[in-house]
Amino acid sequence: MPMTFHDRAPLEKVRRLADGRIAAVAKFARSGCYTYTGTEVGRPDLPSVTVYRPEDEVFSADAMASFAHKAITLDHPNQGVTAANWKSVSVGFTEGRVARDGGYVEIPLMLADASAVTAFDSGRARELSAGYTSELVWGDGVAPDGTAYQATMRQIRGNHIALVPQGRAGSECRIGDSMTNDSSIMSVQSVRDAAFGKARLTDAQKAAVDARAAAEIHAIENDPRKAWRKDASVQSAKAVRDAALAARYR
Repeated sequence: MPMTFHDRAPLEKVRRLADGRIAAVAKFARSGCYTYTGTEVGRPDLPSVTVYRPEDEVFSADAMASFAHKAITLDHPNQGVTAANWKSVSVGFTEGRVARDGGYVEIPLMLADASAVTAFDSGRARELSAGYTSELVWGDGVAPDGTAYQATMRQIRGNHIALVPQGRAGSECRIGDSMTNDSSIMSVQSVRDAAFGKARLTDAQKAAVDARAAAEIHAIENDPRKAWRKDASVQSAKAVRDAALAARYR
């Protein structure tokens, strides 16, 4: 059964049009290995799962075409975007010129509704998160860079792109680049607030922090390439893990 994933990216090449709309570009979907908590991929029995995203899947004609002419939403809707809810959730659209740009899929888009433009201008939402589905094929393997993985992404298909607050888990932390609407999966900021005594975590949030921290620790400490020494996203993951542990056990 297809699973839903959310991958984050910054807005790039931002241009304001004369009519007030904002044109921009998103770069998503690098190939390679990504680490998720077991719960995020339907395996709560595992602390973490490394998923391989093959280059031929990321850059297949069908996968790239599936991100064309899709809705831009303000945050992720509770369900996928269809003709039935397009009018109520759409604040913009992706264009049809989806193409490969080096190691990324480049997607031109338009923020067309005043609510999206205001959210961007105010700083409330400055990042993009692609909502897509993929089949997870379970099976151990080793990626071309030598990373061991437990599952492979197949049949990547775009559904929408959400304009979301910047700095939430996913942009700063590889664990959790698949976000959900579960309130127990907090933002990085809320974890930091708890770490510094500005907020209290619920039991559900503590459990979620524990799961994230355990997955981050496992991924970082068991990486044979010691990628955290040179990979900025993993360094960020370490920082988030440290904040998470401080929040949980202070």
